[in-house]
Amino acid sequence: MKSALIRYLILGLLFAVAVAALLLYIGGDRFFIIEHANKDAARPEGGYKISMQAAVFAAIAATLAIIASWALVRFILDIPARLRSGVSKRKRGKALEAMEDAMIAAGSGDADTARKKAARAGALIDRPALGNIVKAQAAEASGDTSEAEAQYKEMLKVEKTRKVGLRGLATLAYNRGDMAAAVSHAKTAYADNKEAKWPFDILFGAQISETEWDKAIETLETAERRKHISKDVAARRKAVILTAKAAQLDALREKKSARETAQMAADGMPAFAPGVALAARLLVQNGEDSEAAKLIERAWKKAPHPALSMAYRDIVKGEAPKARAKRIKTLTKQNSGHRESLLLNVEEALAAGDGVTAWGLLAPMVKTGRPSARLCALAAKAESLCKNPKDASLWVAKAAAAPNEPDWSDLDPEGGAFLYTDADWRRLIFSYGDTGELIHPRHERFETARPAIDLKSIPAATDSDTTKPESKPAVTAPSPDVIL
Repeated sequence: MKSALIRYLILGLLFAVAVAALLLYIGGDRFFIIEHANKDAARPEGGYKISMQAAVFAAIAATLAIIASWALVRFILDIPARLRSGVSKRKRGKALEAMEDAMIAAGSGDADTARKKAARAGALIDRPALGNIVKAQAAEASGDTSEAEAQYKEMLKVEKTRKVGLRGLATLAYNRGDMAAAVSHAKTAYADNKEAKWPFDILFGAQISETEWDKAIETLETAERRKHISKDVAARRKAVILTAKAAQLDALREKKSARETAQMAADGMPAFAPGVALAARLLVQNGEDSEAAKLIERAWKKAPHPALSMAYRDIVKGEAPKARAKRIKTLTKQNSGHRESLLLNVEEALAAGDGVTAWGLLAPMVKTGRPSARLCALAAKAESLCKNPKDASLWVAKAAAAPNEPDWSDLDPEGGAFLYTDADWRRLIFSYGDTGELIHPRHERFETARPAIDLKSIPAATDSDTTKPESKPAVTAPSPDVIL
């Protein structure tokens, strides 16, 4: 209405300017003469004389009268629409205020007020879909899951809100532990909506919670194809799932399936030590020693771990010291600058009775920062071999109070490495999958780990001990690759 009126005014102004220019051109001396006659038009009997200016003013007046009349008619015709618009604006304002009050009440835990305000908002806005969403969110926020579920079910009846309803129902089911219902809703949503990522999160989480490893891998591969998860994260998660499945199969004595599954995990992610360690153990049990050694060597290039060195040692039983030393050298060459490679060389030197070489490798690590219990134990053994019983006793005492290494805590003194429970595997799927970092449940539970060195075998120093120590190499600065 306002825009039309403005157009009329602009046209009127333009018309007035044109008339003013016309009047200036005509001046005041020109007239119109209007005559009327009888039957004989050749003999007129009278008429009217009208000046040109009067005619122009009359035309202006007539034009303005027409514009004013049209504007008045439009104004009268638009009154109902304006009344309806005003009522609608006030109604929408009240609806928005009710929606705001509902969410505030829900957030503060006032369930009764939240329900009342949500119902009022739904009635005012006259939009059933939006009303259901507000009611459901208010009920969910206030803890009324039954009401929220009822509203989400109503949304399933309308195509426009079906996706919202499925998500709400799946989330509610997942939060209350009803994994069957959560999977059902999420699976339907994932099939209908290939762009949405939330069904994958709920579906995958529920399958992991129920240790449904094969289904979880299938869901993971679908998510990777749809680009709902990066390739790196998907590969790490898959490696953990395969290892968990292999451990489960091994516990059920299904050795062949366990071995094949563990090898898939190790081949897909050589940096995942639990998968490699399990695959190597199962290969050795099947007599495939060479294949197990190659598997660990490939993994050592990526990410050395003490459990892998233990598994590598165990490949050959009753091996001669020189033959074992040669094999260990082959392993450490794969990643010679890594801390675990240095420590493996220390352990081999100690096993050979070479305390001087062991101390030369170990000293830069124990002299920097606070050494771990593992380093202290190795230092005690090195000092003992170097005929320094007093220093060895000091290191034994330090080992008792020193912190444990998380990686070393994975070695069970009465069993193998990485003896994770189902709950540990579930955590590892996300912790290692998303960040590439291992969890250490034994370390977190303060459980005993396998000792690096049997400290009881190190003789205690006595006051009368005057044995001259062997000369030890000077301590050099630690390598930048050494991590304490």
